[in-house]
Amino acid sequence: MEFKIKIAEPSTKTVLDRKKVHIPTLCPNCGVSNNPVTKGVASAQKIAFFSHLCTSCNAYHFSLQDIEKDIGICKAIFPSNQPSDLPEQVVSFSPRFAKMYRDAEFAENNNAVDLAGVGYRACLEILLKDYAFDFNLAEYEEIAKINLNNAISKFFKEDTSVQTAADVVRILGNDYAHWRQEEEFDLSILKAYLNIFVQIINTKLMLKNPLLVEIRNSRIIRLFFY
Repeated sequence: MEFKIKIAEPSTKTVLDRKKVHIPTLCPNCGVSNNPVTKGVASAQKIAFFSHLCTSCNAYHFSLQDIEKDIGICKAIFPSNQPSDLPEQVVSFSPRFAKMYRDAEFAENNNAVDLAGVGYRACLEILLKDYAFDFNLAEYEEIAKINLNNAISKFFKEDTSVQTAADVVRILGNDYAHWRQEEEFDLSILKAYLNIFVQIINTKLMLKNPLLVEIRNSRIIRLFFY
Protein backbone atom coordinates (compact mmCIF):
# COMPACT_ATOMS: atom_id res chain seq x y z
CA MET A 1 0.00 0.00 0.00
CA GLU A 2 1.39 3.40 -0.98
CA PHE A 3 1.09 6.44 1.29
CA LYS A 4 1.23 10.20 1.06
CA ILE A 5 1.29 13.02 3.62
CA LYS A 6 -1.90 14.78 4.71
CA ILE A 7 -2.38 17.61 7.23
CA ALA A 8 -5.15 17.02 9.76
CA GLU A 9 -7.95 19.56 10.09
CA PRO A 10 -8.32 21.54 13.34
CA SER A 11 -10.16 19.50 15.98
CA THR A 12 -10.96 19.52 19.68
CA LYS A 13 -7.76 17.56 20.29
CA THR A 14 -5.20 20.39 20.30
CA VAL A 15 -2.19 18.10 20.09
CA LEU A 16 -3.52 16.71 16.80
CA ASP A 17 -4.38 20.04 15.14
CA ARG A 18 -2.57 20.47 11.81
CA LYS A 19 -0.63 17.27 12.46
CA LYS A 20 0.98 15.77 9.38
CA VAL A 21 0.14 12.08 8.96
CA HIS A 22 0.55 9.36 6.36
CA ILE A 23 -2.61 8.25 4.54
CA PRO A 24 -3.18 5.75 1.68
CA THR A 25 -2.63 7.20 -1.78
CA LEU A 26 -5.94 5.64 -2.84
CA CYS A 27 -9.14 5.56 -0.78
CA PRO A 28 -9.49 2.04 0.71
CA ASN A 29 -13.24 2.18 0.03
CA CYS A 30 -13.57 3.48 -3.53
CA GLY A 31 -10.03 3.36 -4.93
CA VAL A 32 -10.06 6.97 -6.14
CA SER A 33 -7.09 9.26 -5.50
CA ASN A 34 -7.31 9.98 -1.78
CA ASN A 35 -7.83 13.56 -0.57
CA PRO A 36 -9.98 13.09 2.55
CA VAL A 37 -11.04 15.41 5.33
CA THR A 38 -8.68 14.18 8.04
CA LYS A 39 -9.34 14.78 11.72
CA GLY A 40 -7.71 13.62 14.92
CA VAL A 41 -10.16 11.70 17.09
CA ALA A 42 -8.18 10.59 20.14
CA SER A 43 -4.63 10.15 21.37
CA ALA A 44 -2.84 8.27 24.12
CA GLN A 45 0.85 8.94 24.68
CA LYS A 46 2.53 8.47 21.28
CA ILE A 47 -0.41 6.88 19.42
CA ALA A 48 -3.33 8.78 17.84
CA PHE A 49 -6.53 7.72 16.09
CA PHE A 50 -7.56 9.64 12.94
CA SER A 51 -10.70 9.60 10.81
CA HIS A 52 -10.54 10.23 7.06
CA LEU A 53 -13.72 11.18 5.15
CA CYS A 54 -13.25 10.54 1.43
CA THR A 55 -14.52 13.45 -0.67
CA SER A 56 -15.26 11.11 -3.58
CA CYS A 57 -17.35 8.32 -1.99
CA ASN A 58 -18.25 10.05 1.32
CA ALA A 59 -17.16 6.96 3.25
CA TYR A 60 -14.79 6.93 6.21
CA HIS A 61 -11.54 5.11 6.63
CA PHE A 62 -9.50 5.22 9.83
CA SER A 63 -5.86 5.08 10.83
CA LEU A 64 -3.67 4.59 13.89
CA GLN A 65 -0.63 6.84 13.76
CA ASP A 66 2.61 6.96 15.71
CA ILE A 67 2.83 10.73 16.36
CA GLU A 68 6.15 10.81 18.20
CA LYS A 69 7.87 12.56 15.28
CA ASP A 70 6.85 15.59 13.21
CA ILE A 71 5.09 13.42 10.63
CA GLY A 72 2.85 10.63 11.87
CA ILE A 73 3.67 7.09 10.81
CA CYS A 74 0.66 4.95 9.90
CA LYS A 75 0.62 1.77 11.97
CA ALA A 76 -2.79 0.45 10.90
CA ILE A 77 -5.53 1.34 8.44
CA PHE A 78 -9.17 0.23 8.27
CA PRO A 79 -10.40 -1.04 5.90
CA SER A 80 -7.02 -2.56 5.20
CA ASN A 81 -7.50 -3.75 1.61
CA GLN A 82 -6.26 -1.40 -1.09
CA PRO A 83 -8.62 -1.37 -4.11
CA SER A 84 -7.28 -1.48 -7.64
CA ASP A 85 -6.59 1.86 -9.28
CA LEU A 86 -9.39 2.13 -11.85
CA PRO A 87 -9.09 4.81 -14.56
CA GLU A 88 -10.74 7.98 -13.24
CA GLN A 89 -12.48 8.61 -16.56
CA VAL A 90 -14.14 5.18 -16.38
CA VAL A 91 -15.14 5.71 -12.74
CA SER A 92 -16.85 9.02 -13.54
CA PHE A 93 -18.39 7.58 -16.72
CA SER A 94 -19.93 4.53 -15.00
CA PRO A 95 -20.21 4.95 -11.21
CA ARG A 96 -22.29 1.78 -10.90
CA PHE A 97 -19.54 -0.21 -12.61
CA ALA A 98 -17.00 1.24 -10.18
CA LYS A 99 -19.15 0.34 -7.17
CA MET A 100 -19.74 -3.20 -8.44
CA TYR A 101 -16.01 -3.61 -9.09
CA ARG A 102 -15.22 -2.54 -5.51
CA ASP A 103 -17.85 -4.92 -4.15
CA ALA A 104 -16.46 -7.81 -6.22
CA GLU A 105 -12.94 -6.98 -5.13
CA PHE A 106 -14.05 -6.88 -1.49
CA ALA A 107 -15.54 -10.37 -1.94
CA GLU A 108 -12.29 -11.55 -3.53
CA ASN A 109 -10.18 -10.15 -0.69
CA ASN A 110 -12.39 -11.99 1.80
CA ASN A 111 -12.06 -15.33 -0.05
CA ALA A 112 -15.63 -15.30 -1.41
CA VAL A 113 -14.29 -16.34 -4.81
CA ASP A 114 -17.59 -17.42 -6.39
CA LEU A 115 -19.26 -14.15 -5.43
CA ALA A 116 -16.30 -12.23 -6.79
CA GLY A 117 -16.42 -14.10 -10.11
CA VAL A 118 -20.12 -13.38 -10.57
CA GLY A 119 -19.53 -9.77 -9.51
CA TYR A 120 -16.75 -9.20 -12.05
CA ARG A 121 -19.01 -10.60 -14.77
CA ALA A 122 -21.70 -8.11 -13.71
CA CYS A 123 -19.07 -5.36 -13.95
CA LEU A 124 -18.47 -6.28 -17.57
CA GLU A 125 -22.18 -6.11 -18.43
CA ILE A 126 -22.70 -2.77 -16.68
CA LEU A 127 -19.72 -1.06 -18.32
CA LEU A 128 -20.44 -2.58 -21.73
CA LYS A 129 -24.07 -1.43 -21.72
CA ASP A 130 -23.21 2.03 -20.38
CA TYR A 131 -20.73 2.31 -23.25
CA ALA A 132 -23.30 1.13 -25.82
CA PHE A 133 -25.85 3.66 -24.58
CA ASP A 134 -23.42 6.58 -24.43
CA PHE A 135 -22.08 5.85 -27.92
CA ASN A 136 -25.63 5.48 -29.33
CA LEU A 137 -25.07 1.91 -30.50
CA ALA A 138 -28.73 0.99 -29.86
CA GLU A 139 -31.89 2.26 -28.19
CA TYR A 140 -32.18 2.11 -24.41
CA GLU A 141 -34.86 -0.61 -24.45
CA GLU A 142 -32.78 -2.88 -26.69
CA ILE A 143 -29.66 -2.40 -24.58
CA ALA A 144 -31.60 -3.18 -21.39
CA LYS A 145 -33.06 -6.43 -22.77
CA ILE A 146 -30.17 -7.89 -24.77
CA ASN A 147 -28.18 -10.65 -23.06
CA LEU A 148 -24.45 -10.25 -22.55
CA ASN A 149 -23.38 -12.74 -25.21
CA ASN A 150 -25.43 -11.03 -27.92
CA ALA A 151 -24.41 -7.59 -26.66
CA ILE A 152 -20.73 -8.42 -27.11
CA SER A 153 -21.32 -9.71 -30.65
CA LYS A 154 -23.56 -6.79 -31.64
CA PHE A 155 -21.70 -3.83 -30.19
CA PHE A 156 -18.15 -5.01 -30.91
CA LYS A 157 -18.62 -7.07 -34.06
CA GLU A 158 -15.75 -5.27 -35.83
CA ASP A 159 -13.36 -5.24 -32.88
CA THR A 160 -12.08 -8.75 -32.21
CA SER A 161 -9.75 -7.66 -29.39
CA VAL A 162 -12.66 -6.28 -27.37
CA GLN A 163 -14.76 -9.35 -28.19
CA THR A 164 -12.02 -11.68 -26.99
CA ALA A 165 -11.49 -9.90 -23.68
CA ALA A 166 -15.23 -9.59 -23.02
CA ASP A 167 -15.95 -13.21 -23.95
CA VAL A 168 -13.31 -14.53 -21.56
CA VAL A 169 -14.87 -12.56 -18.69
CA ARG A 170 -18.38 -13.63 -19.69
CA ILE A 171 -17.56 -17.35 -19.96
CA LEU A 172 -15.50 -17.54 -16.78
CA GLY A 173 -17.96 -15.35 -14.90
CA ASN A 174 -20.84 -17.60 -15.94
CA ASP A 175 -18.87 -20.59 -14.73
CA TYR A 176 -18.73 -19.16 -11.20
CA ALA A 177 -22.54 -18.91 -11.18
CA HIS A 178 -23.24 -22.47 -12.37
CA TRP A 179 -23.75 -25.59 -10.29
CA ARG A 180 -21.03 -27.37 -12.23
CA GLN A 181 -17.83 -25.57 -13.13
CA GLU A 182 -16.50 -26.76 -16.46
CA GLU A 183 -12.91 -25.66 -15.86
CA GLU A 184 -10.78 -24.70 -12.88
CA PHE A 185 -9.47 -21.24 -13.73
CA ASP A 186 -7.86 -18.85 -11.31
CA LEU A 187 -9.96 -15.75 -10.65
CA SER A 188 -6.94 -13.63 -11.57
CA ILE A 189 -7.37 -14.69 -15.22
CA LEU A 190 -10.94 -13.39 -15.31
CA LYS A 191 -9.86 -10.18 -13.60
CA ALA A 192 -6.94 -9.67 -15.98
CA TYR A 193 -9.20 -9.86 -19.04
CA LEU A 194 -11.75 -7.58 -17.38
CA ASN A 195 -9.00 -5.03 -16.80
CA ILE A 196 -8.03 -5.30 -20.48
CA PHE A 197 -11.65 -4.52 -21.38
CA VAL A 198 -11.69 -1.59 -18.94
CA GLN A 199 -8.52 -0.13 -20.46
CA ILE A 200 -9.96 -0.41 -23.98
CA ILE A 201 -13.14 1.39 -22.91
CA ASN A 202 -11.01 4.02 -21.18
CA THR A 203 -9.10 4.57 -24.42
CA LYS A 204 -12.34 4.94 -26.40
CA LEU A 205 -13.66 7.46 -23.85
CA MET A 206 -10.44 9.48 -24.05
CA LEU A 207 -10.62 9.55 -27.85
CA LYS A 208 -14.27 10.60 -27.76
CA ASN A 209 -13.55 13.42 -25.29
CA PRO A 210 -10.06 14.68 -26.17
CA LEU A 211 -8.41 17.45 -24.18
CA LEU A 212 -7.14 19.24 -27.28
CA VAL A 213 -8.92 22.48 -26.43
CA GLU A 214 -7.42 22.56 -22.94
CA ILE A 215 -3.97 21.69 -24.28
CA ARG A 216 -4.22 24.36 -26.98
CA ASN A 217 -5.34 26.99 -24.48
CA SER A 218 -2.56 26.11 -22.04
CA ARG A 219 0.00 26.49 -24.84
CA ILE A 220 -1.40 29.89 -25.74
CA ILE A 221 -1.12 30.99 -22.10
CA ARG A 222 2.48 29.79 -21.87
CA LEU A 223 3.42 31.58 -25.11
CA PHE A 224 1.79 34.77 -23.84
CA PHE A 225 3.79 34.79 -20.62
CA TYR A 226 7.07 33.78 -22.25
